[in-house]
Amino acid sequence: MVWLTFLFVPTVILEQSINLRLPMLLILMFGSVVSELRFYERRDRWREFISDNQKAIILLLFVSFVIVLMSETVPIGMQLRRVLLEITTFAFAIQTLLLVKEDETAHKKLFYFICAAIVFNVIYSVFFEVMLGVNPAGMPLYILLGIDDNEFIVDMIETQRGGLSFRAQTIYRHPLSLAQYMLVLLPIFLSKGERTKKFLFVLLIILLIFLSGSRGALVPMGIILLMSAKSVVGHFAPKLAVLFILFVVGINFLSDNQRKKIDEKIEPFVAGFAFWDAKKQYSNDISGSSMQMRFNQFDAALVEIEGNPIFGRGYGYREYWISKHNDLHPDLLGFESVLLLYLVERGWLGLLFFFVMAIYVYKLFRVDMSDISDAMIIRYVFIGYIISIVMTGVRPLTFLFVCLACSVYYGMTMWQKEAFEESVNVES
Repeated sequence: MVWLTFLFVPTVILEQSINLRLPMLLILMFGSVVSELRFYERRDRWREFISDNQKAIILLLFVSFVIVLMSETVPIGMQLRRVLLEITTFAFAIQTLLLVKEDETAHKKLFYFICAAIVFNVIYSVFFEVMLGVNPAGMPLYILLGIDDNEFIVDMIETQRGGLSFRAQTIYRHPLSLAQYMLVLLPIFLSKGERTKKFLFVLLIILLIFLSGSRGALVPMGIILLMSAKSVVGHFAPKLAVLFILFVVGINFLSDNQRKKIDEKIEPFVAGFAFWDAKKQYSNDISGSSMQMRFNQFDAALVEIEGNPIFGRGYGYREYWISKHNDLHPDLLGFESVLLLYLVERGWLGLLFFFVMAIYVYKLFRVDMSDISDAMIIRYVFIGYIISIVMTGVRPLTFLFVCLACSVYYGMTMWQKEAFEESVNVES
């Protein structure tokens, strides 16, 4: 039920505080984990996991609380709530993995939820954002919740990106959220299985990422698709070569005016994600991060932590700054990269520890996968995740969606392997 809530309830509602200034999503995850512990067999699974990963858990808690105590700006109470949210998020992700290991049908149910969510988001985006030009989960919902006076809660429906006159965000608060969630779910549809259905969902995911206009998802999406298609390309190489030759020959038959019109149509889309090319951005009137802006932000981040470079300003510094100054940071703006956000919040220790934990979680999911093709799917999920958050930023539920994708695929491979071994034993 909690996953259904995360997939189909607008994120802005889940972020609303209920009691003790704790957001609803934290209460839902905490309640889910605690309720599972009522069952003896579930407690056994948890004891086994904690025993096997004891050192990593202790290190996570130790580093988190050291940063809270040694950072210099954000109040301890605010930081502890953020740490509680991160630890609860991690616990809920592990609960999903343990459930998939224990219940043979769990990964199938979660996979159906994912498929339904993709279809829902496509229909929602096409109907509301493309056809009607409005997002009910955007500004109308902000007004209903009484937060329309916050100028930093922005409805992106009217924001231009490349050749698009809007950016799709559906129910996930920001276009980048939609794009990142779809990006990390993409690899499970690139795996072995029913090719026709999976190909359809790959196309739907590509459509959603494209409509979001999020460069931080478009680039890693392209990398994942190219990597996953490597084996297929070899088979189709002769046909691709013929198509390429025909394309080159066909271009030469076009008049200069026709080629110019094609260039004019393509240029805005190229400039939309080519953030390193400031001239293209300016000539196409596209706002957003540029390479120079990133360097300026990194310099500003170093200035921010020069008084405490090891431990930083404290968990939740971005939100703390906005609440204190009622404005975005003049130099760091939205801290649009994990390299900026975690460096300022948690210092060099916290930034380094984040990548250590990311590698640990990656190994946690692929530990039993001896098949190279199975392991590659998990790798694609983390490649997309890391590239995206380095290029742009960390969204509220991205890590959870990473663990959801990995858990579902882990369940697919594990239960298929067990079924195969059982059939072999019966035959022998």
